[in-house]
Amino acid sequence: SDGESTVHLHERDCSVQRRFQKVIEIAPSVGLPDECRLALHDDAVRLTAAAGYRCAGTVEFLVDPQTWKHYFIEVNPRIQVEHTV
Repeated sequence: SDGESTVHLHERDCSVQRRFQKVIEIAPSVGLPDECRLALHDDAVRLTAAAGYRCAGTVEFLVDPQTWKHYFIEVNPRIQVEHTV
């Protein structure tokens, strides 16, 4: 975000973990329903825009694979180094 317009750079799936460390990351997330994907993107943009966030960052959510509901975890003030490019 530049303080005036906010965009998202899509999502990644970090479901495979060992001892709380990400082992496999896939971008874009495979098998994520489009409705959930769009909701994640919209909520990330809405949250950072409402906060007046200015910079690149990572918005993290947990997704329940049975209901496809998502829950906010945190915002990191950087694009995380393991983000698939």
